[in-house]
Amino acid sequence: MADWKQMAAAAIMSGALLMSGTQSHAAQPGLYLGGQLGWGNVTESGVSRGDMGQMINEALGYGNFTVTNFKGTTDETGFAWRVFGGYQIGYHWAAEIGWTLFPRLPIDAYASGDDHTTGLPYQAGTSGTFKTSAFDLVGKYIYPLPCCFNLYGKLGLAYLTGRSNMSVNVSETGLVATADDSDITNRLYPTGGIGLGYDFRPDISMDLSYTRIQRVGNSHQLGSMDLVLLAMALHFG
Repeated sequence: MADWKQMAAAAIMSGALLMSGTQSHAAQPGLYLGGQLGWGNVTESGVSRGDMGQMINEALGYGNFTVTNFKGTTDETGFAWRVFGGYQIGYHWAAEIGWTLFPRLPIDAYASGDDHTTGLPYQAGTSGTFKTSAFDLVGKYIYPLPCCFNLYGKLGLAYLTGRSNMSVNVSETGLVATADDSDITNRLYPTGGIGLGYDFRPDISMDLSYTRIQRVGNSHQLGSMDLVLLAMALHFG
């Protein structure tokens, strides 16, 4: 019986020492600031056939034409980054606000058809960029692990802003017409994510996370967004 009690006491003391060591290295509660770098995916449909028709109409000044061939391409992934700040309450909860800049996407499209006003065939090319940024406000739950690691989940809202700038060049025999178009779209979507963190010291931490901004409703622009980011943060207590 004495041996059992000694073993139990040793186990409790070992667990207490492990937890106290984990707490001593865990990120200290209070204010924190940080930055993230990584990969972003923007679900953007680019220039549709209808968009192309509207821009050709603006360039020619009339809609008496048909679009016979159309091809639109856009790249959806690239470098993204985020800056953030928050306040950690104890060792389990935090509230955080951040600003994310998603990849700047090049947009290209091509169309050809017949101009019924002049009776001539035409060719049209569109080029431009699509930029997206987001402000987010999230709540975080942090689950401490041994050896200075932790798991966390976050949930909140993201306010997205998408800016598109495009130009079209329409050419046919004896005629060249151009038009420019810009648009700003704003959406409020739910966002959530998971991450694995490591606390080097009570005032320095890093983490690797995946975040999803989920589209709600039927939006031609500003679809769902994905982020995989590596973060560094300073904790001020």
